[in-house]
Amino acid sequence: MSMMMLLGALSASLAGADGGHLHRTTIEHRGAPVTVDYRATTALSTRQIGMSPPTRTGGVVRCNWVARVVVERKLGAAGALSRVVDGDLQLKGSRPGTCTGAKKAIDREVAARDDEVRRHVLAVVERDRATLLAELEAAARPNAS
Repeated sequence: MSMMMLLGALSASLAGADGGHLHRTTIEHRGAPVTVDYRATTALSTRQIGMSPPTRTGGVVRCNWVARVVVERKLGAAGALSRVVDGDLQLKGSRPGTCTGAKKAIDREVAARDDEVRRHVLAVVERDRATLLAELEAAARPNAS
């Protein structure tokens, strides 16, 4: 089996229990396999705009939301070496009404964009490959002191 087929067979992309995405792959470095996990987590922030005066009906209140997706890389089975490798993806939207009242609808909108997050994680994995290999090489080099 070729190395590319082996890497493909060892790669997996799973939805995590916390709603995040886990992409696990194994690369070979200096003849030894290294397990690499990329986990995407989403942090939601909301901002309510407009007002609804208590003495009037029909106030205009909206909830603007932003879900920031952060991708963290962990090396090894225990995940001893980890760092954030990407935090650029932002999912944005707006819902009528208060942010408290729109919470479930916002959660559904974020979940509906699951494929976008998955594609982003896979793109981050590809972009991070050269950096990861360089970091592994630097860590394996003996100090010059």
